[in-house]
Amino acid sequence: MPGTPRTPGTPIQPGMMGPPPPPTPGPPPMPGARKGGYLPQTNFGPVPTMSMPFIRPKKKLKALHWEKVDAPQVTVWAAHTPTHASKEEKYMELSRKGVLDEVEKLFMAKEIKKIGGSSSKKEDKKQLISNDLRKTVHISLAKFSQIPTDEVIRMIIHCDRDVIANETVMNFLQKDDMCVIPDNTAKLLAPYSKDWTGTDALRTETEQDPNELTREDQIYLHTAFELRHYWKSRVRALLLARTFEPEYDETSGHMREIVKVSESLRDSVALMNVLGLILDIGNYMNDSNKQATGFKLSSLSRLGMVKDEKNESTFADLVERIVRNQYPEWDHFTDDIGGVVAAQKLNVEQLKVDARRYIDNIKNVQTSLDSGNLSDPKKFHPQDRVSQVVHRSMKDARRKAEQMQLYLDEMTRTYDDIMTFYGEDSTDDNARRDFFAKLASFVTEWKKSKEKNIAMEETRRKNEASLARKRAANTSALHNASTGPSGVDGTMSPSSTGAMDTLLEKLRAAAPQARDQRDRRRRARLKDRHEVRVASGQQMPEMAELAKVDPPADEGDKGLLSPQSTTSGEASSDKAAEMATISEGEDIADRAASMLQGLRGDGEADSARPISKDGSLRVRRRRESADEERKARRNRRRTAASNASGDRESTLSPGPDAETNTIPEEPSSPTQSEDAHLKPPPRTVISPPSPEGTATRPVQID
Repeated sequence: MPGTPRTPGTPIQPGMMGPPPPPTPGPPPMPGARKGGYLPQTNFGPVPTMSMPFIRPKKKLKALHWEKVDAPQVTVWAAHTPTHASKEEKYMELSRKGVLDEVEKLFMAKEIKKIGGSSSKKEDKKQLISNDLRKTVHISLAKFSQIPTDEVIRMIIHCDRDVIANETVMNFLQKDDMCVIPDNTAKLLAPYSKDWTGTDALRTETEQDPNELTREDQIYLHTAFELRHYWKSRVRALLLARTFEPEYDETSGHMREIVKVSESLRDSVALMNVLGLILDIGNYMNDSNKQATGFKLSSLSRLGMVKDEKNESTFADLVERIVRNQYPEWDHFTDDIGGVVAAQKLNVEQLKVDARRYIDNIKNVQTSLDSGNLSDPKKFHPQDRVSQVVHRSMKDARRKAEQMQLYLDEMTRTYDDIMTFYGEDSTDDNARRDFFAKLASFVTEWKKSKEKNIAMEETRRKNEASLARKRAANTSALHNASTGPSGVDGTMSPSSTGAMDTLLEKLRAAAPQARDQRDRRRRARLKDRHEVRVASGQQMPEMAELAKVDPPADEGDKGLLSPQSTTSGEASSDKAAEMATISEGEDIADRAASMLQGLRGDGEADSARPISKDGSLRVRRRRESADEERKARRNRRRTAASNASGDRESTLSPGPDAETNTIPEEPSSPTQSEDAHLKPPPRTVISPPSPEGTATRPVQID
């Protein structure tokens, strides 16, 4: 046969062709032609045959993929064509230097071992379709991977329910790879296929056995390739029979929703009144050059951008508050047109496209059944049942197509009318796409404004109620403070009504300053102890009035008492009791003043007082030292009063007419020296004959 290789040693027989002759050398160069100096000038013979070197690696190495040069004799590789002997010598040199061993060590190919595989020899199947198509077939029919190939082919041709109901399989069968057969693939598959359009195709044998092909190739061969003359129409009709009902329900439902929402917008009187109110208030706010007789729906999104002077409320909040309080019959418009919120997700233009495609698809399938590829069952596969399956559904499909056309016409008309009714351009694609979205945004913002206004009103109501309760509590506290304590007139106690806080505030405000309080106490003591001088000639006061202190301790011990001393002792006892009462009163006054001063300065002292660990200890020590000082002061005052009484008793004469100048002796005891500055100055009684002085009103001489 032509092209059959001849084994070495076989003589050439007649009719057999030998190897081709070597190529003839090219023509000699033209005289005067320019020659290159970088190529050899000799003529080359035929390309020597490349033979394998006798030194080969022990194991398989990774392949180095060459991009071979077609004519090396005119390239740089022409000089690298050594003879067989020189090549062997070169490899021997590389082997001695260890280069070949290093290459074999670095680039050893990995051995692929089949884990868990059977020891039987793998069948060698032919693959004629592309790898991508083979993977697609394998993935799409993965559900039927455990079913034999012939059974899968039968299920597809018989229009089995498991195949038609499987969306993945049906989407794969209608792909372009299945409907359009490449020319080279058709040439490769032709010997394995049958022509079902010819006569007596069932008895015709194929040129080659289809079992030589892989599973994916066989499925592709017996379905898409052998039925290619009506495969596309067949798959389209089967898809229609499976999906015409759910597609009709989905598309018609969306179209009915569009019509319903459009009619609600047309019939909502409350919405029209609200829009009119917005227009009136807006014209009132605008200047004369910005007056309008109407506005487009895109203006509704700007209502929330106009805010009040405090930046707390917006124009949209104002309109909602006015409608809810002044026009409550309009407040339900959000319920009337609430469908726009869901309708904004629907694309009217896409619905129109889907409806037209649905109607056209049914028409095309009906045409194919009447006069197209599906009209002649004789050209079908003998076991193909597509005609019976599709014809059962076409009657309902045609009826639904007619109803779909009615819905499409009604939706288009209603949508265009409602857009024109609200001042929108029905020919503008952007306006048609955003019509429902504008109204849905307005409804959503209206509900947000309503929630915001209600929350603010509730907060204001709570604040007013709280203020009213506090005002009533203060009034009740003042009334209880004026009428008396709790239980007398049946009213609540001041502590339970908050009156105590009010009284403490008044006490803090009325408390005198510490300096003024000390000055008043000092002036009161000096006034009580001040001795009034009596001018000469005036009547002397009684001795009981002059001596108001107790007798000295030494006289009391002797037990010798005169009438004057008895009177003086009684006066001294009265004086001591009075001084003790004054001291105790002063002590109480000091404590009250300190308490009021602390109450008044609690807020300021607490904020200014540094926080330390020993703060409370320091305050306690200060209070203890103050108590000790008050006790010592009272003791000194009592001692001084006793000493002063003894001095007066010793210096004054017992006779009523005696006139003496009393010079007090210096105190000998430390207590008397310590309190010397507290003694009042001596009183000198002078009685000159003066017509101006009387016994009851003596002349006072400083």
